[in-house]
Amino acid sequence: MTLASLFIATIALSVVAQDSGTVTINWPPEQNTVSGTVDVVGTVNLPNLDSFFLEVGEYTADGSEPPLWIPISLPQRAPVNNASLGQWATTLVSDGFYQLRLHIVLQDGTNTYYTLAPIAVNNLGQTVGTEPVRVLQAPEGVSMGDGEAQPAQPGVLPTLPPLPDGATTSGPAAEPTPAGPVVVPSPNVVNELPVPVGGHVLHFDETAQEYMRQAGMTWVKWQLPFTIGDDSLFTVALDRINRSHEAGFKVLISVTGSKEELGAMGEEYYPHYASFMGRLAKLGPDALEVWNEMNLDREWPNGQIDPAAYTEMLRQVYEAVKAENPEVMVITGALAPTGAEGAFGLAAVWNDDRYYAGMAAAGADQYADCIGLHYNEGILSPRQLGGDPRQPDYPTRYFQSMLDRVSLPFRNSDIPLCLTEMGYLSGEGYPPLPEGFNWASGVSVAEQAQWLAEAIQIASTYSRPINLIIIWNIDFDNFEQDPMAGYAIIRPDGTCPACQTIGALRQPQQ
Repeated sequence: MTLASLFIATIALSVVAQDSGTVTINWPPEQNTVSGTVDVVGTVNLPNLDSFFLEVGEYTADGSEPPLWIPISLPQRAPVNNASLGQWATTLVSDGFYQLRLHIVLQDGTNTYYTLAPIAVNNLGQTVGTEPVRVLQAPEGVSMGDGEAQPAQPGVLPTLPPLPDGATTSGPAAEPTPAGPVVVPSPNVVNELPVPVGGHVLHFDETAQEYMRQAGMTWVKWQLPFTIGDDSLFTVALDRINRSHEAGFKVLISVTGSKEELGAMGEEYYPHYASFMGRLAKLGPDALEVWNEMNLDREWPNGQIDPAAYTEMLRQVYEAVKAENPEVMVITGALAPTGAEGAFGLAAVWNDDRYYAGMAAAGADQYADCIGLHYNEGILSPRQLGGDPRQPDYPTRYFQSMLDRVSLPFRNSDIPLCLTEMGYLSGEGYPPLPEGFNWASGVSVAEQAQWLAEAIQIASTYSRPINLIIIWNIDFDNFEQDPMAGYAIIRPDGTCPACQTIGALRQPQQ
């Protein structure tokens, strides 16, 4: 059954809070068997909401064994109204019967739950659900339309159908498939573009995948946070890796750490982050990016911004990753292009050229396979070397001078560059750009599309090898305070002009 048909005429199993808050999962009771990737749609809108995420656990009819709950989505903090709460990649668990739980954290630290079951996962054709899906658990003190949620009732699980005539099980006796992660290997991709290109994704639905294929992209980038002790991120990471590989793309995972934990622990934080990255490498990503924009106190503790300290953490990460999976490409965290240190002080921001020079002096090229960089503030063709109307003029506004700015500190090394974020902001098709981004108000979608293609061409002939370009971004949809959707190459009308201009650069391999 397709995702579209799954949610047609859905009966909403909902709870309505006494204070007018609402928690709803739109799930038809008769849809008791699922496969593939399921988009879980519903509403979480509580006035005291801190965050929520989805979990699954094995289901037993008598409830005798408490399940081991496995997170299947990243925490979200913003309320959701009749939209996606997360996706369940059912191929990551063995076929069988499961509970789906919405885990809600309130601002006072209280955890509350909303649970549906039984749901049969049937990817191998041997598990069939016969009972309707029902609510097993609802948040305390809320009502459910026609009545309170009832506890799970004892019952009998549906049995597996008999094997077809002539079919046999492998081995002397049929045994249940052991539970555990299934790692999808990296695909053998053929790059037809001048430089390998990918895109930073949010939803990565079938439309986005098809557009990316049309453009000749062979990589996907996801970004994940890291918090000490939160092993649920391995489940999320494995989902992202497997979905990307199954769709035929290599995958880059960018891992941002907690600046609060780093600020409190100092150097003692590094082994925790490095250990996480090493364990993550075992799941088979094709590349890992070590942090993000660590030259800003938005991402790194104020007063502790230091390229030498970052390089020491990078060294520990590199050694941990290579010990577990030498094939994983390690990319340094990309810096924020900026010249703002004079205005805000070195406690809050380092200019990117100063920071890259510090990384080079500390030997960062010895602990990475690629130097990461960002380019995201252009309003002119990447072929132009001057003429930006903004004052004061600054080299980070021009594509080629931005490449030089990163390359120069590593002039004594042959390490390549990786653009882990390259994009042009266009507000066309949206309301006026928010304050702070109106510098891009004159950029059209046609210019965005043309300039991205030109930048790829320029990168292919640059004096230092550029091993990867990640387009920022493919399918983000937020536009209010931070207009990420304006960077997205899938535009609000559903078209992707940049996919056509980039795709025109493809040279099919003989």
